[in-house]
Amino acid sequence: MKGKRAASLVLSAGFLAICAPIFAHHGSQGYDHTRRVTVKGTVTEFVWANPHSQIYLDAKDDKGNLVHWGLELNSPGNLIREGWTHTSLKAGDEITVSFDPGKEGRPIGICVDIVFSNGQKLRSSQGCVQGNPDLEK
Repeated sequence: MKGKRAASLVLSAGFLAICAPIFAHHGSQGYDHTRRVTVKGTVTEFVWANPHSQIYLDAKDDKGNLVHWGLELNSPGNLIREGWTHTSLKAGDEITVSFDPGKEGRPIGICVDIVFSNGQKLRSSQGCVQGNPDLEK
């Protein structure tokens, strides 16, 4: 009986150790959902991959310094439902993006809205906070 109980404890501990990173992954607490940042810049890379697609963007800050932004999007499956494709962005595209920035001042963001120079708009609701009117645009 002691052997079965020990085996159950070891199995349960192993299961929790494996699942903990999964639960930790799905958080947006590292972002400031009380404000939106809008920057105009050039796409350097668009990563169409699970679990989250990414946009890497070069934009100038208020002092004219180049800032390399990393912006988190939904998974490709969710982006398709929002009108995206794997060719929606390419390196060199000039875009204006609005997003919730990282809390620690790093150049990262989530809940991305994009406007192309021709006026076309795309949205990613990844990490958006419900009820924030700025995010409903």
